[in-house]
Amino acid sequence: MFETNRSVVMLIPQEPFWAWLNSLPDSDLDDLSLEDLQDDPNAYLIDACDDIDQVWDEIISRLDELFSAELADWCEDPEHWPDINPEIFTEWFEIRIATVVADLPNKEMQRTPFEPIILNPDA
Repeated sequence: MFETNRSVVMLIPQEPFWAWLNSLPDSDLDDLSLEDLQDDPNAYLIDACDDIDQVWDEIISRLDELFSAELADWCEDPEHWPDINPEIFTEWFEIRIATVVADLPNKEMQRTPFEPIILNPDA
């Protein structure tokens, strides 16, 4: 096992995010619930932080990037996005933090470019 040089931020979607998701044009979420999203939230590796205050500094410095990634995962058109600001961000997501991340597998980590989910591939 190895300790990494990263910390983790998990963004747990809340009701306002779910309401926005359901308001998107052509969204078909019949097989998905808010609880499904909350059970499998997105996690983001950030620079290693020694304490929660450092993590919050990292979140604030990358707020646009984090919020945009969450929105783009479901809708690539920024015209349908809310204002990106800390107040909406903290209403839309419960934030869970881990300052220590251990890597259990005995092989190198791999990285691939981010690919948004396509909700309606036929649309």
